Amino acid sequence: MAVYIPTDQNSRLLKRHLMSDFEMKSSHASEAIAALIGFKSHAAFLSSSTSIGGCRVFVADFEAFEARCLELGYEAGSSEWLRFSFMGLDFPHPAWRVISKSDKVARDDWFYDCEQRNVPFMVIIKARKWCTLEWDHISVEPDYDKLVRQAIGEDHGHVLFRLFQLLTFHSSPRAFFDGNALVGTVKNLTEADARIVGNAFAERIFPGNLETLVDKAA
Repeated sequence: MAVYIPTDQNSRLLKRHLMSDFEMKSSHASEAIAALIGFKSHAAFLSSSTSIGGCRVFVADFEAFEARCLELGYEAGSSEWLRFSFMGLDFPHPAWRVISKSDKVARDDWFYDCEQRNVPFMVIIKARKWCTLEWDHISVEPDYDKLVRQAIGEDHGHVLFRLFQLLTFHSSPRAFFDGNALVGTVKNLTEADARIVGNAFAERIFPGNLETLVDKAA
């Protein structure tokens, strides 16, 4: 599972990548990126509220990306190529960062970046053997608390806990969840599991994703 936040900075990086390594035309790259996050066209993305700001996380749909590429005249198998290269891209605005346990400066810098973007502070702290996933709403404006309750209510923390169990039961049996929808940690994770859980949690706690849930319930 890969996630993508369609900020202008992230989109510029991904578009350059597609134009350089996949030799796409600029307009075709924009269409392919829109398909990657579930839109039928770049115009549809631009007309949505999602195109404003970077507070929503999307699960990357590589099959939709490939289908759009085929429509535009590119070779089959593009989704496999993008899956491979996508993970190696250093997006300016990720959902979380991996930071060494001893690097306090990097941790502080990442917090200020999250605060400026008005997104939850999500970080994977990497120690010698295990990783710890942390999340905290302290970097988000105060009305975020109300948004969480409107979106899912008091059970949101339980939703995250069940998701954690499903994702780590076999691969990180020593992992321990302690938290709720607003703040928490998952300790004793492999780095691979920390990344997977980080992506899954980000999709459920970013403000734009919660707003979508509220809109659907209205």
